[in-house]
Amino acid sequence: HICELQLHLQAIKEADVRLGSHRYYEFFRKYYSGATDTLEGRLDDLRMICEGGSLNKAFLGNVLRNPLELSRMLRIADLFEEHVNDYQIAIMITNVVRESLEPADAYRRMGILFWKQGKLEESLAMHQQALDIYLK
Repeated sequence: HICELQLHLQAIKEADVRLGSHRYYEFFRKYYSGATDTLEGRLDDLRMICEGGSLNKAFLGNVLRNPLELSRMLRIADLFEEHVNDYQIAIMITNVVRESLEPADAYRRMGILFWKQGKLEESLAMHQQALDIYLK
């Protein structure tokens, strides 16, 4: 039985390399871990994403035209930032919810997104504004 397991495990590892499936596993593991109080909302997010077909500009347009509650919008922004690496979309979503965030948190989020794009001057300016608010 060990030999059979090794044969299947090798095929799974090859498929993971080819498809990058472990990256998705890690995302969903993190996304759903410890989320018992918001699990229903997170499943709704997943349903909405699946019904949209793909995480593209059309999906984004629908989300921006019909904003969801703040926590869901931030989770979707995090999805684009951390797992799709589309920082422009994450910035667009963050801008939509910016009024609902604490000002320092909005500047901090934007600073991180600019930093991940290599826009260091913009990142520093956003972090400085966040720091100024925190120090008041």
